[in-house]
Amino acid sequence: MIQRPVSPWSSPKLKGVMLIALLGVTAAIVGQGCPSTSTTPDPNAGLTGDYVGSERCFTCHSRTHDEWAQTRHAQSYNDLVQIGQEANEVCLTCHTTGYKQTGGFQSVATTADLASVGCEACHAAAGAHVRDVTNRALRPATSMTADWCGQCHNGFHHDTFAQWSGSGHAAVVPDVAEELAAGTVATSCGVCHSGDVRQAKIINGETITDAFLAGVEPDHQNAVTCAVCHDPHAKTGNAFNPPAGHDRQLRFAEVTYPDPTSTNTATVDATRFNLCGQCHHDRGRDWTSTSRGPHHSVQANFFTGEMPTPSGQSPLVTNIRTSHRFVEKQCVTCHMQHDESINDVAAEEGNVQLTHTFTVDNYVGCSNNGCHPSAAAAQADLTNLQTEVTNRLAAIATRMGDPTTWQYSSEGGPAAANQASVPTYIKKVRFLYEYVSVDGSKGVHNPPYAREILDTAEDLLTSNGK
Repeated sequence: MIQRPVSPWSSPKLKGVMLIALLGVTAAIVGQGCPSTSTTPDPNAGLTGDYVGSERCFTCHSRTHDEWAQTRHAQSYNDLVQIGQEANEVCLTCHTTGYKQTGGFQSVATTADLASVGCEACHAAAGAHVRDVTNRALRPATSMTADWCGQCHNGFHHDTFAQWSGSGHAAVVPDVAEELAAGTVATSCGVCHSGDVRQAKIINGETITDAFLAGVEPDHQNAVTCAVCHDPHAKTGNAFNPPAGHDRQLRFAEVTYPDPTSTNTATVDATRFNLCGQCHHDRGRDWTSTSRGPHHSVQANFFTGEMPTPSGQSPLVTNIRTSHRFVEKQCVTCHMQHDESINDVAAEEGNVQLTHTFTVDNYVGCSNNGCHPSAAAAQADLTNLQTEVTNRLAAIATRMGDPTTWQYSSEGGPAAANQASVPTYIKKVRFLYEYVSVDGSKGVHNPPYAREILDTAEDLLTSNGK
């Protein structure tokens, strides 16, 4: 019979030694502070499953979550804590997620993951989606509508939503909206006039057809909404010198300095321009076009001091940069002045909001950069320039004669087949005339360039006996 070796640990003596040693170690551990058997309160014990919190969204949407985590939305509850308003029900409505909604925020003690403006504040409760992620019908809503933003960005702190609602950005141009509903122009006009098209094609990179909004009534189409200019999920670093701690989350650079050019390819290249210039740029028509003149969107080009020119030809007008390109925030300086109606809390935070009417309501910004001695002086200069440009445009139109003999075919001029009878010099003059007209600033965007264009048009008329 084989004898198996006896383990030395089977010795009663050694067992006693080991027991004493183990007791000593245990005592030492207890002496150093053994964890308490009491449990820490669950900060999310109040979550019912309707709202799940942004941390749950991280599981599948990690990149978007991490970008959101760097925004002020993710810190909005802390903003209340810093000013002692974390118990103010009025403030909690916008600084938390789902407050007073079924399963929404209650307190940081019971629903901590719903503090601040999380994913579900804009996309609605995601509980059903989390429980059945394969069901597309249960996925949280996504929308370009400004109504989501308007729930909080309202008159309580600043009237951004109401201001935008009264602006030209708030509605699709009626004739364009009708064409979009008819299933046309989505890939052309829709890229700038429709927030729905822009989100799909430019922001999401989707391939769309002209039928993209076919059947969608104009009243249900989104125009240039908040999310067209602002990225709701991420800090972008595109704002020029924003207040400390702010970012504005602009999708494109607020300020750029493109070199003026005259090629058709460059004048329609949105990547050269600032945020506003993504849509407010030329569409490629030049003086040889006969159906339509320059589009009503040449502001970025006019500001830059450039004009599309037919391939192989010299520009009609010398490129001239404007000194206005050096104003601190370019378009924003004049078209989005600081809102003087903000309350004391916003002012203390340094959160000076910019108006979203996009109209020039005052001329304070003109004197802030040391260019004009005062706002009143700037307004006087503007009035004088616009009067000059308006009068010169009227005189040029008179010298060209009856519009039915020189206008574009779609604008009351000779039919397409008869456009060849319009003299070449008149085609150049009408383009120059329209280029200044459709810019809309009456020369203000680039005064020396406006004058150069008008000089050229007048010289062409004079040299041809008009």
